[in-house]
Amino acid sequence: MTTKELTALQGQLSDERVVTKKYRTMARQCTDPEIRQKLENIATRHQRHFDTLMSYLKT
Repeated sequence: MTTKELTALQGQLSDERVVTKKYRTMARQCTDPEIRQKLENIATRHQRHFDTLMSYLKT
């Protein structure tokens, strides 16, 4: 992996981490169960993106 690719991957990892935390925080603060579940689903999707990106570093 080139330095440029690694830098881009690190940026994407950081973005996914931030988005995941934001959606989880919003879900915790939400009182509507339906919206809370949707926010949790979005957070979970971004966590999977993060995990997938991390797997590229482990290979």
